[in-house]
Amino acid sequence: MSEFVTIFRDKVNARECDIMGHFNIQFYAAKVADGLEQFLRQIGLPDSDELSLQYQSAFSRYQGELHEGDSLEVRAAILAVGDDSVDIFVEIINGATRQLSSTFDLHCRTCHTVGGQALFWPGNVKDALAARITTRPEQKRPPTAGSPVPALTVPPAKPFVSSRGTINDWACDSQGGMSLRQYYAIASDGIGPVRHRMGITRDMARTRHWGGVALEYSIRFPAPISAGDIYSLRTGLLHLADKTFRVGHRLHNDSSGELAATFDIVACMFDLRARRTMTIPDEIRAQAETMMIEWS
Repeated sequence: MSEFVTIFRDKVNARECDIMGHFNIQFYAAKVADGLEQFLRQIGLPDSDELSLQYQSAFSRYQGELHEGDSLEVRAAILAVGDDSVDIFVEIINGATRQLSSTFDLHCRTCHTVGGQALFWPGNVKDALAARITTRPEQKRPPTAGSPVPALTVPPAKPFVSSRGTINDWACDSQGGMSLRQYYAIASDGIGPVRHRMGITRDMARTRHWGGVALEYSIRFPAPISAGDIYSLRTGLLHLADKTFRVGHRLHNDSSGELAATFDIVACMFDLRARRTMTIPDEIRAQAETMMIEWS
């Protein structure tokens, strides 16, 4: 079995922490994306302007907090290789304690950098990649995000627009498509309006020391979105459990009319004093039940 390769090292900056006081998910994604190009060169991807990787799906799981000043290390390994695809598993760990902080499962396809057409791995690169395949580390529990959504037991609500905007040049990667970080940034920011509609107001959160954590993200990327495109994020709740709630986002490219991404997110309320998850209060649950949408 091949070993994981360290692809990035850094420290958590104050600007990368959110109002909960911990490293924000968009910056986890940024570190992963920053290290991937180096990783792919290390494992044999030709240094060619013609070949790029395009995200098809991503699953990330929060494992433990990182805070301002903490060192972090990003490690990656290959799980599977197809004729025109690769599955990559990434771990982000605390560089000092060696505790796992987050994991990412990425399914990517090879494509032409300019036109985006699918390409096969060139020459013997596929064999070289296959020789590096690593067994996936055992998971403590099966994923919830991305699994079948339970049938609604209440009348469905209509999704609401939680965000609108324009994709800027700085939000795109070197190939011109929106960066992985920005997908996570838009989805993460869209949870704030969800919490507010659930009744978790700013004053209530401050006085009761209520925060929130997104535990899992399952993302699919059916169509690209690029600089200059306008978008809307349409949102609702998919399921309520004792301590968690599932948020469904659909990111629409309003310039092309295409669906650019879907997000199935498992989140929880978070006791900021105890630094642990908490049971959803009855008054918040009652309001959340009016926000359930159909999902497929």
